[in-house]
Amino acid sequence: MISRSRRRMVATMGAVSLGGAMGVSAPMVRAQASAGKYPNRPIKIIVPLAPGGGSDITTRQIATHLTERLGVPVVVENKPGAGGSIGTHAAVRAPADGYTLLMLSSSHTCNAALRELPFDSINDIEPITLLKREALILVGSPKLPASNLKELIEWARREPGAVTYGSSGVGGISHLSMEHLAALADIKLNHIAYKGTGPALQDTMGNNIHLLFSSVAAVVPVVQDKRVAGLAIADERIPALPQVPSFKEAGVPEFRSGFWHAIAGPKGIPPEIVARLNEELRAILQLSDMQQRITAEGSQSVGGSPEQLMETIRADIAQWTDVVRKADIKAL
Repeated sequence: MISRSRRRMVATMGAVSLGGAMGVSAPMVRAQASAGKYPNRPIKIIVPLAPGGGSDITTRQIATHLTERLGVPVVVENKPGAGGSIGTHAAVRAPADGYTLLMLSSSHTCNAALRELPFDSINDIEPITLLKREALILVGSPKLPASNLKELIEWARREPGAVTYGSSGVGGISHLSMEHLAALADIKLNHIAYKGTGPALQDTMGNNIHLLFSSVAAVVPVVQDKRVAGLAIADERIPALPQVPSFKEAGVPEFRSGFWHAIAGPKGIPPEIVARLNEELRAILQLSDMQQRITAEGSQSVGGSPEQLMETIRADIAQWTDVVRKADIKAL
């Protein structure tokens, strides 16, 4: 007669052998089971910025459609602070089960280039998909003594430091983009940091500063009304401002910058869940109401694979790290 302890040992060995023969570990079995039921409870998307901004609005639009498609509530939680690093840290520390997601933006890569962070901006992130890109536009004050980018660069070379520009704050994309342009054009500019793009735009319109990098959506009306001058736009011309040339046309073809938004999560989300979310998000981007909203704000929907999002993150961090080093920018 086989003893009870021996029967337990045989059963255990059989289970291990079965798992080994199938090439599936116990954690993988649990992950697959979880993915098979996903989702069966509410999903949270953390926005690491304050309510009311572009990232928050985009996330809430996405959350509404995800709720309808997944059949569970998808809620948005704002966790602003430290340039977005507080909310991002909370997201990457969450269980990697697909129930905590993160709205990523281009600010994520600027932070990684500028600050010591309590997380790894690449290796702690599980990319899911890029949502949209928004062009960056260089605008000048109405009385700017230059009618185009070439004349602006010539003036800045003649008078180093005489040209002033505003930004939404030290280390933000508008700041780093201007220093990127300055390095490419071999000019020196005078930076004035503001608490947001709004005040900087007001001072540009009021001729208190010369230049500002802004999202297209924020300045289309004032460029059309000639309250600021449109000097150059990243990537390519847009229908709303057909008179504004691209940086390539304006003589600085190496310039690369822009706002983007994406959805990611903590590293280790099961591949099946990543694939499901990627599929759903890409489908949402194709909905007519989303297309209309994205186009109306001057953005372009992207979609794409998780790998493409990670390529964007890596490339941006490398670029902004180089800009920060060359311009000797220090976090406040």
